[in-house]
Amino acid sequence: MMRKTVYRFGVLGIVLTLACSKATDPEYVIEESVVTTPAGTEHVQVFVPASTFTMGSSDGPSNERPPHEVMLDAFYIDKYEVTNAQYLAFMEATGSEEPQYFRIEGFDQADQPAVGVLWSQARDYCLWAGLQLPSEAQWELAAAGTDGRVFPWGDEPASESLCNFNFSSGPMPVGSYPNGASPYGAMDMAGNVWEWTIDEYQHTYYANSPRHNPVNLQNSGMEDGPDRTLRGGGWFSPQPSIRVFVRSTVLIMEEQALSRDDFDTYEIFAHIGFRCARGEVQAR
Repeated sequence: MMRKTVYRFGVLGIVLTLACSKATDPEYVIEESVVTTPAGTEHVQVFVPASTFTMGSSDGPSNERPPHEVMLDAFYIDKYEVTNAQYLAFMEATGSEEPQYFRIEGFDQADQPAVGVLWSQARDYCLWAGLQLPSEAQWELAAAGTDGRVFPWGDEPASESLCNFNFSSGPMPVGSYPNGASPYGAMDMAGNVWEWTIDEYQHTYYANSPRHNPVNLQNSGMEDGPDRTLRGGGWFSPQPSIRVFVRSTVLIMEEQALSRDDFDTYEIFAHIGFRCARGEVQAR
């Protein structure tokens, strides 16, 4: 079941149209829709209209280059990361296994994002809910809009009032940073937890990525296979790693952590969660 609410600036502050200062800048209208799962839990989703935008960066690591123009059909994406309460309803309805950190103190509050979730578990949750994991391109557009911003809120440097990052003590309840919302109203798309996408990771994918609705499913489709791409950074990430362009994987995170004497591979999954999307994703 779905219901939709449109917010626009106007009488009594009901309208939430976000217009930038320059006349040529895009105007963003926040539109919400609610999807009810088979267990009766709800996903608030924000609408991202069909858009053309520049994906990637010109001055980041090589896996973010080259910047390239992408055209996406309209889609919806979760306003919040999937919480422990939502994931518990899924487990009780399906008998699915608990994520690794589900009952660990500091990660187990109902309104915290579910972490320790494997890609296959995130995929299965989304399918059960009638949704899907977002593609990398959908994720980046939802986080950045079409005006070339570096962070979901704009180009202002990250701070403790905008997101959860920079070696903090753990994930915060979803929606704790309304000032850090994306132009379409999605929360926590910088920091808090890394988020799974549907795409298989390919370091050089941007060099030959399709222009229309790109998604990299060439080897394994919706089944388990090559390492999947993570986006958004997490509560332990420094500022450069929470830019909207950043692409990572579990293997990349392992390589970056090898310098730590106390490194434990399992710790990586304490930084990983997900959100769902709605809109057709097909291999191209």
